[in-house]
Amino acid sequence: MGVVGLVLLTLLSVVGNAVTTPPDTLEPDAGAFTDVGGLAVHYEHWAASGKHSSGDAAPVVLLPGFAESTVAFRAAAPLIAAQGRDVYAFDLPGFGYTRGGDTEDVRSQADLVAGTIRTLGIDHPVVVGHSLGAAVAGGTALWHPEDVGGVVFADGDAQDLDFGDGTWRARIARLPYTTSVYRIFTRSTWLNRAALAGSCGSACTAFDGDDGARLARQWMRPLTQGDVEHSLLGSAGHSGILHLEEDQTRAITVPRAIIWGAEDTRSGGSLQDTRDRLGHPQERIVDGAAHDVMNAQPGAFADALGALTDGMDRR
Repeated sequence: MGVVGLVLLTLLSVVGNAVTTPPDTLEPDAGAFTDVGGLAVHYEHWAASGKHSSGDAAPVVLLPGFAESTVAFRAAAPLIAAQGRDVYAFDLPGFGYTRGGDTEDVRSQADLVAGTIRTLGIDHPVVVGHSLGAAVAGGTALWHPEDVGGVVFADGDAQDLDFGDGTWRARIARLPYTTSVYRIFTRSTWLNRAALAGSCGSACTAFDGDDGARLARQWMRPLTQGDVEHSLLGSAGHSGILHLEEDQTRAITVPRAIIWGAEDTRSGGSLQDTRDRLGHPQERIVDGAAHDVMNAQPGAFADALGALTDGMDRR
C-alpha cells in the first residue's frame, strides 16, 4: 500500500507540475525597465514631493532582500518621497522582475546596481539594502563610491550563512514534490500571507484584511515566474548566500547608517556585528518591527531614514 501510495503521489505531483508550468517571465504590475549592459533591470520610482522637494535632499535607492522585490517598499517609499527625496527601488537578479544577471555573485550585482544608478542619472543616492540586499548595497558603496552618497544596512548584516554540505538539499530540490510544494506555497495566499506576517512584527498590520491579501499576492507574484522558480530551487544546494567578507564591510568609506527592527533578533543576522563592521555609525531601532521593518512600521522607517540621510548630502 505504501509503494502504491508513493507511486500515485509521484504521478499526481508530476502531472500537477506539468499542468501548472509557469511562464519564464511575467510583466510587472508597476514600474518600468531600463537597459543596463544588455540586462533589463526592473525599477519603481516615487518622485520627491513635500516642502523639501527642491532637489537638495539626496535621492534614495532601495534594494530588496531574499525572495523580495520592489513590492516590499511600496508602503514606505511614498512616505520617504514625501520628505522631498526622489526614491527608486531596484529588483535584484533572481527574485523580482529584473531579467538576466548573475544571481550568485555579489560583485556582479553591485556592478549592476551602480550601472542602473548611472543609467537612470541618479545623483549620488543613499543606497539602502534590506536583509540580503545589505550585502549588495555595501558592495555598491565599496566598489563604486563615486556613485554613492551613503549606505544604510536595514536588518541585514551582509554576512555569509554556513549551510554546510548541500548535496542532500540539492537532491531534494530536484524532486517533483518540492516543485509542487513551492508552487502551492507561492500561489496560496492564506499560506504565504501568514509567513509574511510572521516576519513583520507586533505592530504590523500590512498583511491584514483584503489589503493584506492583495499585498501578499503582489509580493508572491514575481516568485511564480519560471526563471525565479528555477533560480531559487537551483540554489538549494549552495553552502552560503550573497555576502561581503568582514574586511570588505570594514573598508566601506562612504557615510554609513543602520536601521533595525527591535524584534528582529535572528533573521537580519547580527546587529552587533553590523555596528562593529560599519564603525558604529548612526542607527535607528524601530519598535514594533521585526525583520520586515519597512512594512511593520512604514512611517517610522521613513522617518528613521530621513533622519539618518540628512547628513549624507550629494558630493
